[in-house]
Amino acid sequence: MKCSIPRLEQIAKLLAEEIKEQLAEKGGINEIEQMMRELVKEAAGMGIQQVIEQGEERYAKTEVECQCGEKAKFVSKREAVLWTVFGKVGYQRRYYLCAECHQGQSPLDQKYGIVPGQVTPTLASLLGVLGVEVAFEEASQLAERFLLFRVSDNTVRKQTEGYGNAQAQTEKEWIEQAEDEKSLQVRERSLKHRSGRIYASIDGAHVPLQHEWRELKTLCWYQVRQTPKKHSAPPVGEQTHLHAKDMKYYCDIAEAEQFGRLLWATGIQQHVDTYDEIVFVSDGAAWI
Repeated sequence: MKCSIPRLEQIAKLLAEEIKEQLAEKGGINEIEQMMRELVKEAAGMGIQQVIEQGEERYAKTEVECQCGEKAKFVSKREAVLWTVFGKVGYQRRYYLCAECHQGQSPLDQKYGIVPGQVTPTLASLLGVLGVEVAFEEASQLAERFLLFRVSDNTVRKQTEGYGNAQAQTEKEWIEQAEDEKSLQVRERSLKHRSGRIYASIDGAHVPLQHEWRELKTLCWYQVRQTPKKHSAPPVGEQTHLHAKDMKYYCDIAEAEQFGRLLWATGIQQHVDTYDEIVFVSDGAAWI
């Protein structure tokens, strides 16, 4: 994204002047940085509000098309809120209501892909990452520390589970495609050979689920790169380190047979059958 340097300098000057007016004589870099973060957050939220509101057509239409095929009529301007990485943003937009199906709509929301009252995709992805890494309550605390506004642990849970459900649906579709003969035949005609190896590792770990412990089965497809070993002693045999790269993880709490279907389906997605060799690095567990 390219921005006008003079305009950015003007914005920076305004921010600096605001901080200078509020900063105590003994304030240090920590206070300056914190105040700047808060100012940028507030200014960005206002900027998002203005961009959204300016996206509406200058002259209001009295009617718009409804999904039912009838016309939705203009009711009034209504306020909506949106949760962004800069906090809660309120904005005004035109609201229309269909007398036939009683469904309301806002063309401005549709234009920008906004779901009023919900979080933006960017904020959702950040919360999803936090929700995977740590407990939801701790994720909520980390989000507040980094973003400077409170996000409930239930919101973190909702976004994390939403990504999980979406991934589960995607994997279900992969399995169906990988077991469909016609799909495999179409795929076979377009495959290209890949030289070298591709690796996979399979393992399991017991995890607590409410009232019981279950085994979480994990699969990782990956490739490797070689880096020289550094030895003070004279080299003996092959002296290389293999480091995993391009790792793709898939997990499920399932029986071995069902997990095997996921292994096959993800292997198809990664085109592992087109390589010279497939190398599995795993332990000797019976289910593996």
